[in-house]
Amino acid sequence: MKSDENVKLSSRNNNLLPVKNSRFNSFCIDCIVIFIASAAIILGFITITNVGLGETVLKIKIDLLKRILYSITHFKYLPLFIIGTPFLGSLIELYWGRKSDDLRDVTVVNTTFISLILVLALYPQAINGGQILEISKVLGFGLHFKVDMLSFSMLFTTSILWLLVMIYSHDYMLIENHRSRFYFFMSVTYGAVLGTVMAADLFTMFLFFEIMTFSSYMLVSHCEHDDCIVAGYNYIYMGVIGGLSILLGGILLYVKTGTLEFIPMASMLQDIGPLKYWIIGLFVFGFGIKAGMAPVHIWLPKAHPVAPTPASALLSGIMIKIGAYGILRASTTIFFPASFEISSYKDILWIPAQSLGGFIIWLGIATMALGVFLALQQSNIKKMLAYHSVSQMGYIVMGIGVAVYLGYKGGMGYSGALYHIINHALFKSLLFMVAGVVYLQTREVDMYKLGGLWKKMPITAIVCLIAALGITGMPGFNGFASKSLLHHAIIEAYQYGHYSFKYAEIIFTIISAGTVCSFIKLFGFVFLGKLPQKYNNIKSNYRMMEMAMGGMALMIIGIGLKPDYLLNKFIIPAVRNVTYDPAFIDKYLVDINFFNSFDMTAMIWVYILGIITFALGIKFHLFHIQLPKWLNIEYIFFLPLLKTVQLIRKLMLKGNGVDNGELHVITEDDDDLANEKEGGLQKFVATVHIFTNKYETRIIRSDVVIYSIVLTSIMVLLIIFK
Repeated sequence: MKSDENVKLSSRNNNLLPVKNSRFNSFCIDCIVIFIASAAIILGFITITNVGLGETVLKIKIDLLKRILYSITHFKYLPLFIIGTPFLGSLIELYWGRKSDDLRDVTVVNTTFISLILVLALYPQAINGGQILEISKVLGFGLHFKVDMLSFSMLFTTSILWLLVMIYSHDYMLIENHRSRFYFFMSVTYGAVLGTVMAADLFTMFLFFEIMTFSSYMLVSHCEHDDCIVAGYNYIYMGVIGGLSILLGGILLYVKTGTLEFIPMASMLQDIGPLKYWIIGLFVFGFGIKAGMAPVHIWLPKAHPVAPTPASALLSGIMIKIGAYGILRASTTIFFPASFEISSYKDILWIPAQSLGGFIIWLGIATMALGVFLALQQSNIKKMLAYHSVSQMGYIVMGIGVAVYLGYKGGMGYSGALYHIINHALFKSLLFMVAGVVYLQTREVDMYKLGGLWKKMPITAIVCLIAALGITGMPGFNGFASKSLLHHAIIEAYQYGHYSFKYAEIIFTIISAGTVCSFIKLFGFVFLGKLPQKYNNIKSNYRMMEMAMGGMALMIIGIGLKPDYLLNKFIIPAVRNVTYDPAFIDKYLVDINFFNSFDMTAMIWVYILGIITFALGIKFHLFHIQLPKWLNIEYIFFLPLLKTVQLIRKLMLKGNGVDNGELHVITEDDDDLANEKEGGLQKFVATVHIFTNKYETRIIRSDVVIYSIVLTSIMVLLIIFK
């Protein structure tokens, strides 16, 4: 029987609200079993890794069991099984989706659970440096996979989050159409994310990265209304631009070095002049688009509000982290020397990394500031969270910048960036899940129209508060540890580097206060105050959603109370795999005391400043600032594109096949109106439609133009920097 038959639809203010029957169905029972089993397995994994994996295996008395465990954990093709599980599951889900929503969603949860177990089995390989899995003769270059502690940290975070979001998504997706299609592309995206993270070379990473981009496009545009289509266009066009940038950088790298492996290449690139900055710049730009880094973040606040909440939770929690992971992986290999090639942080081979790192630090600071300012101006909960994703990615990018800028002494920046990738995945996914529950119960995302919901949704209010304390850096919650590391990193940037980074530290503190202000605003307007009368009959019936959110909240608290575990068992081993000073790591990272007076006092001042900012914002209406058009980031960044579009328009006005509706967006008579209502990418999309309608028989049906532009660009760069 389809789960749709267990859903009653009631009308409130002309909105359809799903009201689940109180009895448990097969999906609920399966989720409870999987949740308990996952909790037990993760707790067991934590215990084993704390005691020592080798000692635990030696204590096993049964030789057969010991051999089985060893065979599984050291199985060479385990990465392929991990990637293949969600891909195979996507096909099974399509089949069951025709028969029953419950059966399909049980399959989704179970296949995600299996992938989690397989990921945990990779730990012995990862902690020992990993082993290369090569599938030769695939697409010419072959596919190469390797799991080290950086990639394992990403796998561990991704698999846990994906499982909890899949448990959460069942009730939410009952209000959506085309559910089987949604879960199919969700599983394909999951497999692509896993493949991207386990890639041992740039070619393999690029392949899975592009699969992730195109499959996740279907998640963004799932609802198919106008805003979704526009957001989907923004997402896919920016994704294609990012992919082409990575491809161009990879081709240039291969031509100059003869390899695409993630290995230290500073000495190989030493003699090629400015071209090395073009190569790494293309990677930073391409991966930065996916990461939501300013000024190429413009797709993100458009995509998150319109995508179904489970997709938003994973877009913000996981997929934008893949962009940060790409920057971190590329910059700390391609621009870093091997350990045997250097003797100190003043070695000449560190000079390119220092130049690049300084630029990335300020890019991160700008992203932090822009994101938090725009978040404060939003009334839409999901849009506010989207801009905070931009801001929090700025923290991560800044940490990566310090990791690159300080070179041999950059371990603190690397640790802070990786730790914040993990932490942000948890609290931001949870915040989007909270927004989804609020929307299901009220059909409202404007926080100014809500209030007092803690009375009707106490569990949702509690987990929202936990997530808010996490993202703002309250001691005892997960964000405190990673923000403390990042704070130490930016301090080290001006202690060991240029004094100008002292101002970056001041901006860091102000932005952290802005984050506190934002979530006082969110929690206050949504859950505190007076409950609107129309919400008096709300009842909390989404038990599986609450269970998933509760699991995520417990992890936020657990990491916050025991921050040393992730640092010692995941992050420091990852740092040791990079060319960083072992003595520096031992002195400043090993046995670090997070709960010290300096960091605790700093957070007190951040919270006081955040409270003052909120009070001033309310009193002087600072949360409703309307910036002029010429200060719009999209307008500024794409101004050359807008002018080019207008020029192309003039050339295409004559002739047949031009749709008047599309032409309206970019006609000269309506330029001012269009600039106000349409962004640069919308204009670009409309122009492409006109171009397609007029010239598709001659050009568009082939990829000649695209490949010609890419190859010509490559040849020009090779000629200039030969």
